[in-house]
Amino acid sequence: MVNGIVLPIKKVFSLVESKIAVEIKDDNRKLQGRLVAVDEYLNIHMDETTEFVDDQRGRNLGTVVIRGNNILSITPII
Repeated sequence: MVNGIVLPIKKVFSLVESKIAVEIKDDNRKLQGRLVAVDEYLNIHMDETTEFVDDQRGRNLGTVVIRGNNILSITPII
């Protein structure tokens, strides 16, 4: 590994207990919430989750688990 390069899995692990937005493979749906846990397959466990469809606030989902192969992007919320 070259100095200065951060592997994506390590970056996601560093976001545990932070607010994140997750874009999933499903018709412009995004989920926002607090990242509780992540594993080596990028399966994620989120809490206090809210669904957004086409940038419109949707349902409050609470606790969710998302399978890693359904995730398009993970973004920290500042």
